[in-house]
Amino acid sequence: MQQDRYELVLDPTDHWTVWDNMTGVPAVFAEQILAGLTESEAEAALRVLVAIEPSHPTATEDAA
Repeated sequence: MQQDRYELVLDPTDHWTVWDNMTGVPAVFAEQILAGLTESEAEAALRVLVAIEPSHPTATEDAA
């Protein structure tokens, strides 16, 4: 089972971080660390990151 690359994490101060599971640190976009965000900012950033992430080959593409 493959884990999503990005996830939202609520920190103890009630701010959100977009966590990059591949690197093990907060995600970065446009040279900005995606931490200390409101929930709506974090959700919007997550949608952008998922949309621009290169797609992974499917099983049929691997077989070709």
